[in-house]
Amino acid sequence: MRIGHITLANRLFAAPMAGVTDRPFRQLCKALGAGYAVSEMAASNPRLWASVKTARRTNHDGEMEPRAVQIAGADPAMMAEAA
Repeated sequence: MRIGHITLANRLFAAPMAGVTDRPFRQLCKALGAGYAVSEMAASNPRLWASVKTARRTNHDGEMEPRAVQIAGADPAMMAEAA
């Protein structure tokens, strides 16, 4: 399956779920065959990026690609910067 220029191994996705899709869970999903696993929602507001919660949600160290983060916000400029 393809999403833009990204080729996924299959159509099995792990959707973002608050309090569930942390890095160990995403790694487990991918190891068990998921083609795509999205992280929990991260804030687009740069003032919140240094918070422990946001730092954990955007940490993809050791994770197989592709990596995906769900970004929350309403301001287009902040959303673009967060992406």
